[in-house]
Amino acid sequence: MKNLFILLGLLLFTPIVSAQTRLDFTLNVIDNHSKPVAGISVTLIETTSKKRINSITNKEGVVAFQINYGSEWALNVGEMKNCGYIEVPESGITEETKTITYDLKHYNRINRPFVDRSTFHFITENQIKLKDLNYTKSQALISLTLLKENGSPLTNFPVNLTCFKLGKTFLGKTNTKGVANFIVPTKNEYEVDIDNVESVKYVDVVQSGVYALETTYQPTYVVENDVNDTIVQKLTSESNGTSSRVFLKLRVDKREGKDLLNEDVYLQMLKSNKVYKAKTNAKGEAYFLLPTKRKYMVHFRYQKDVDVLNYKDMQGISSAEASFTYTPEPRLQFPERFVPTPDNLFLIDFLDFLYKQFPEPQDDSAVRMDVSWGNDQINAESKEAILQLGFKVKNDDGNLYGHPLNISLVVDVSGSMEGHDRLDALKKALLSYVKKLRPTDVVSLISFSDNSKVLVPAQKVGNGQYLRDMIEDLQASGGTDIYKGMVDGYEQVLKNFISTGTNRVILLTDGYGITPVDVMLAKSKEYNKKGIEMSTIGVGEGYNQSLLSLLATAGGGLISFIVDSKDISTAFEKDLTSVLSPCAKDLTVEILYNNQIVFKQLYGHPFTKVNDKVTMNLNNVYSGLNTLALVKFDLNNPTEQIEKEPVVIKMNYFDYRKQKRIYTQEKAYLKWVPATQSFELILEAQHKKMYAIAVLNQSLKVMSEAFAVQDHQKALKEIQKTINQVKNLYPEAKDIDVEKLVSRASDYALALTRVISNSKIKN
Repeated sequence: MKNLFILLGLLLFTPIVSAQTRLDFTLNVIDNHSKPVAGISVTLIETTSKKRINSITNKEGVVAFQINYGSEWALNVGEMKNCGYIEVPESGITEETKTITYDLKHYNRINRPFVDRSTFHFITENQIKLKDLNYTKSQALISLTLLKENGSPLTNFPVNLTCFKLGKTFLGKTNTKGVANFIVPTKNEYEVDIDNVESVKYVDVVQSGVYALETTYQPTYVVENDVNDTIVQKLTSESNGTSSRVFLKLRVDKREGKDLLNEDVYLQMLKSNKVYKAKTNAKGEAYFLLPTKRKYMVHFRYQKDVDVLNYKDMQGISSAEASFTYTPEPRLQFPERFVPTPDNLFLIDFLDFLYKQFPEPQDDSAVRMDVSWGNDQINAESKEAILQLGFKVKNDDGNLYGHPLNISLVVDVSGSMEGHDRLDALKKALLSYVKKLRPTDVVSLISFSDNSKVLVPAQKVGNGQYLRDMIEDLQASGGTDIYKGMVDGYEQVLKNFISTGTNRVILLTDGYGITPVDVMLAKSKEYNKKGIEMSTIGVGEGYNQSLLSLLATAGGGLISFIVDSKDISTAFEKDLTSVLSPCAKDLTVEILYNNQIVFKQLYGHPFTKVNDKVTMNLNNVYSGLNTLALVKFDLNNPTEQIEKEPVVIKMNYFDYRKQKRIYTQEKAYLKWVPATQSFELILEAQHKKMYAIAVLNQSLKVMSEAFAVQDHQKALKEIQKTINQVKNLYPEAKDIDVEKLVSRASDYALALTRVISNSKIKN
């Protein structure tokens, strides 16, 4: 009975303690003239759970919150995001008041993404010994005072000004008063670099005059060896951080019980050409002293884009710890042995190189088909012919036809997404996507890394503010668990299923995930059977292309493979257009051939072949679509009669505007030339390139499939045959993209040769 009394007492007491935990937070928002800013939106987002609280300032520019849960909240004021952080006490009632100046111009300037200096070749102008401080009408004097934390001047200290517009760095050094002076051209923006730490402050010179600024800077005394922007430091576990640098103790976990002594660890400063390098000690620890206000991508010798370290908001004297498991990637560790199987084969779609725009549909047609031969001239020596089928869909107002939308945006925010501008590009793409949605469309937002988070539960877009806030708040870190994110996305769509609308998950990732492909595909198909579609977007070159292709194919959505981050927005726009502007659907192309012109292969789109007919389907036909199919035929002992036996191409589709099926037909004739010379297979340079890439891709698929079943001879024979075929296609002219693929194929051929040789030795 005594034990029961104690238990009941604890149960009754717990909520009382919880109720006593509260932060009464008051925010004053003023403008540059210290006047209150009324009616501005203020949003708090809890950094762990991503819970959101929103309110608006009153006429005095004041807004008050009572917060009794969570631990840390990010503060957003109007368009100024992450203006600061608010901490809720573990117990008791606390009051806090903060004043923020709403200066959007200054906010945008200091939060401007760092420029990647590795893309610049700066010239330098030495102003270290500048004595003449007179300036012309087109010049200005910048006077920068550096003080130590105790207020004394920081003398004889390096300070530079960098101007991206001019491509120039002005070299300077503080004098005995801690002042560095510069004479610079007006109408330019300058970054202040101190002690090799980039963009500590900024000075924007609008007109001629004196620009004086003062900053406190605690110097860091560390021995560094900088060779070609790779920096090696001499540090120990007893080293300390400063106000300008964070001391990092990075732990590398052991793998397979092996000692990690002397393993190389690289920290790449993002948007910079600087790389900090260290070796692990016997404890598996590596030490770094890193400039604050920057982000760093972690790499090992045989594992790239492991995770990102974010020290942008570090304040005061700082230290940090991080731990990672080093799992070498075989393709990096043993490139001479690595041959991909279908599950890890990466291909670049030849349609990514389609720059030619086909003519717009005429009259009131929704789709136009252009039919032409790569080279329509043949003779008795000709062995092959390539048919080019171009498709152009009319630009139209899709809101007339688009169904109601129920979309779940499932996005990868693992650490690797911070690299190559991917996260910034993703945010811009999502913001643009949301802007084009209708207020009544239903949208949810899910992010995934090690875990999955439903940032915005499925709801109508409305004014879009909730979505925009959570998109701006996206942060990259951790691993890649695609499965959990995918399931959460499907569940959000299922909860709000629209029987007469489009129900779709759009999944974006740059990684592989940890769940087997067959498990993910089986789970995805469960939701596909319930009427939910799946589109996929792969970014970079390190994602599971096979998985994303299978998910989108089974899910009836679009597949986009993006190499350059700037194209992420195009992928989302294409997917949105496909559901908002479905000008046509169920587009089918039938290709009929004869015994002299025999079908061999179709590149670019799925197809089936029955007897002497090939059927190709374009499942997603949207406004503005511009695409191509290349059809290869073998010529079977061609004669003059071939001119009278064309290949017939029939196209039909459902037109949304006309609400009926449309049927068209084209005939493609070859021309007989009574000559003995050989003809080029394709005359147009771009289509020749695309055909070469398509052939290489097909060959790599066959090679990977043969390698997977250990038919190494077939794999080698296939890749060697295709390399020769592409070289014959390009006997003299060179193309950098084709050369890269040929080089890659040659590497696989070399690896296969070694595999076969080693197998013979063992036997």
